[in-house]
Amino acid sequence: MRRFIYGLFLVKLVFALTLFSLGYWYWLLNFELAFFSSMFIVFGSFHGYKTLVHKRLEAGEGADDNTVLEKIEDPYELYEESTESIQDDETDLAQVVKEEKARLKQNKESLKKTIKSTPGLFSAWRFIPYIILVLCFIGLNNNHILDITAFLIGLGFGIVSAIFIGIRSFNQ
Repeated sequence: MRRFIYGLFLVKLVFALTLFSLGYWYWLLNFELAFFSSMFIVFGSFHGYKTLVHKRLEAGEGADDNTVLEKIEDPYELYEESTESIQDDETDLAQVVKEEKARLKQNKESLKKTIKSTPGLFSAWRFIPYIILVLCFIGLNNNHILDITAFLIGLGFGIVSAIFIGIRSFNQ
């Protein structure tokens, strides 16, 4: 991963020196601001999602819960092997009430788990890069040096670079 980052840095340095020596400093500025803003957006989203997953695992969601998977695979319980005899249609009213109370209690617990895992969703690492991107765009536009082509190319390269770096770091 270090080789990839060093290679990316070397290519960007050569690119920057070439543009600066040719007198296209505003193009370089647009490209670099968009590049770093988009990289921070992707990394912030990665970090926020990672935090969200860890918070949900700490809250007890998703750990060894196969009921959703079973509902998807066999929604009508056609393939379930049962050794029990066929139950009568008549059910005890008290048992139905107990089952409903248990279901409502389970819904309350899942709401508590969701509220506990919410801070990962509203992480500052997710929103600050967007604010930086908007402020860079407004600043460039107000100073009349915004080159939309360079800005969009910088956004694209930043996103692609961040994804490659994220994939490489994930695989390691």
